[in-house]
Amino acid sequence: MKWQGRRKSRNIEDLRSQGRKAGSAGGIGGIGLIVILVAGYFLGIDVSPLLNGQTGGGAVTESAGITPQDQQAAEFVSVVLADTEAVWADIFPQQVGTQYDPATLVLFKGGTQSPCGGASAASGPFYCPADRKAYLDLILCDDAG
Repeated sequence: MKWQGRRKSRNIEDLRSQGRKAGSAGGIGGIGLIVILVAGYFLGIDVSPLLNGQTGGGAVTESAGITPQDQQAAEFVSVVLADTEAVWADIFPQQVGTQYDPATLVLFKGGTQSPCGGASAASGPFYCPADRKAYLDLILCDDAG
């Protein structure tokens, strides 16, 4: 597919240069954190993946430099998204009887917070209905390539 030089979507929010945002264990307060730790201990579940990098009240915890490969992947995703939006804009009125309202695609690197919880490459791409945004860590493009 020849994608370079084609129209890109405007519905992209690029958070890649902001780095991984830390939160309080995905928005869990102190009591919730204690409950998770105790439950993990008694159930024999390792909760450290849930807690890694999740303290510090929103500070940037890792640098997220954008490489030329990262930028190329973002441009590719933007072109594919523009094509997808064009197709759905044609199909929706015909088959659903309403206009297509495209979601915003949030690109991030490492991790970020959404109203639906923490986002990382481990969670994979997902759609959050609370803010009507889809989240994608472009590290998945590195893994696929």
